[in-house]
Parts: sequence; C-alpha cells; structure tokens
Amino acid sequence: MAACSRTPERRDGPEPIPTTEARDIETREIDFGTSQKAVVITPRWGAPTDRYPLLIALHGRGESGHGLATGAWGWVHDYWLDRAFLKLRKPPLDKASLLGITDDAQLGRLNGALSAKPFGGLVVACPYTPDILGTNDLAAAEPFAEFVERELIPRLQAEFPVDAKATGIDGVSLGGRVALLAAFSRPKLFRAIGTLQAAIRKAEVEEFARRAKKAFPDTQPPMRLLTSSEDPFRTTLQALSNAMLSQGVKNEFAVVPGPHDYAFNRGPGSYEMLMWHDRVLRSEPRP
Repeated sequence: MAACSRTPERRDGPEPIPTTEARDIETREIDFGTSQKAVVITPRWGAPTDRYPLLIALHGRGESGHGLATGAWGWVHDYWLDRAFLKLRKPPLDKASLLGITDDAQLGRLNGALSAKPFGGLVVACPYTPDILGTNDLAAAEPFAEFVERELIPRLQAEFPVDAKATGIDGVSLGGRVALLAAFSRPKLFRAIGTLQAAIRKAEVEEFARRAKKAFPDTQPPMRLLTSSEDPFRTTLQALSNAMLSQGVKNEFAVVPGPHDYAFNRGPGSYEMLMWHDRVLRSEPRP
C-alpha cells in the first residue's frame, strides 16, 4: 500500500524544528491496511545512492493505549526522536540536549564517540507496538514478530535507502520486552539487539535467558540491556544480564542516569539508542 504523507501535529513537544534543520530528514507514515502503521525517519544528507542501517524502534505501553494512528507516532511526537536525530548531526551534546538527565561521564562518552566519528545516520522505522503486558504468555509477541519479518522489513527494503544486511531492533519498556521476544524468535533477522528499560518480570528472567540461549547457541549479534538509575526494572534487568551470561549469551549491561518516564525517553534514551545502533550496525566501536 502506498505511503501516506500525513503528519499529525506534535501533541506535547517543544517548538517545531527549524525548517533549515528539518530538511536533513524525512519523516513519513506508511500504512499496512487497518492492522498496522509505521513512522519512518530517513536521513536526507547523503548521496542518492547511499544506504543506511535500519533500526526498528518500538515505543512503550502508553503509546499503545493511544491506538494505532497515534501510537505509531510515539517515538516522534512523544519522545522527540527526530530532534535527537538532528542534534547528533551537530555535536557536542550538552546537559540541555539530554534534558538535564545526564552526568559528565555519559556526556563525555557520547561526545568522545561523536568527536572520533560523526553520526552516520539510520533509517528508523517506528511501528505501532501491541500491548502484551496484560498477559504472561510470552508467545503474545509472535504475531508482531511475524509482521516485522514478513511485511515491515521487506517493505522498508523496497521503499527506503536501507542496507539489507544491517538491521537492528530496540525498544523502551514494553517495546524492549517485545524487541527481545521478536529477536529471540527470529535469530537471523537482526544484527543488533538493544533495549531501554525493558519491561521484564522477575519471574520471567530464567525463561528469557533460556530463549536467548536457544536462539543463539553458537554465534549471536551484539546485545545491550540499558537501564537507568531510577528504573524499577533495573534489578531484574541486571539479573537477566547475569542469567544470559551464565548461559553463554553475551550482552552489555549499561546503567545511565534517569527515571523511567517520558523525560528519559526524550533525553538519554533517544540519544543512547541512536548512537549505539549507528555504530554497532556499521561494525564500529560502541559509544
């Protein structure tokens, strides 16, 4: 189905991005009948023949509750991902960039990485993420994983300037939960797996670790579990990281400053997600 160019107004955000900066990206909604939508951010600063890594970014539970048409815009309208995307093109980052939710160590790490190599850019696809937190059935993510594999990624590869060999998945809270389950059930689909404050229950840690081991018995893509100082899922995610390591599943466990809320998503969450996938999907050193 043809892409839709409609761009709803930002519901709760800062002033619109200046036109001169907005020209560096294209933000577009694409429809999949009545069952799914995705909002896609594409760099416009490269040559027509340039190809970019693809990141599938999944939003949190609050946006799921807003419904399909609004929820798919969560990363742009609610988390301001487009602003972080453009700011990474014009470093350095400062405390205001991350809404004050940062420290000198994090800023130094991100700015050091940007100084060593500029942000290359990603095609970021933000599909509507179904709310599966109301059930303990981990198979509840399977219909979404099938959609990503059979419909979303093939269409993105056909219509957008993506590198077909460099696809990552990430998500915040509910989105992190869905990202892990989708990646574990489709182990050859992604070259990088990330999460932000993933919503994992303590009782599920061993099952998630078992699924990770089953998905990646030998080789595996880079994986990161990022949490924050005030994230209620922090101790559970630490336990999950340790459980996967004990199973031989490598992963990076990272703790950065911040709460589990919209301000985190708009600040550290967006920057950390974009920077990590920009480097990992290009096989470059992590920030």
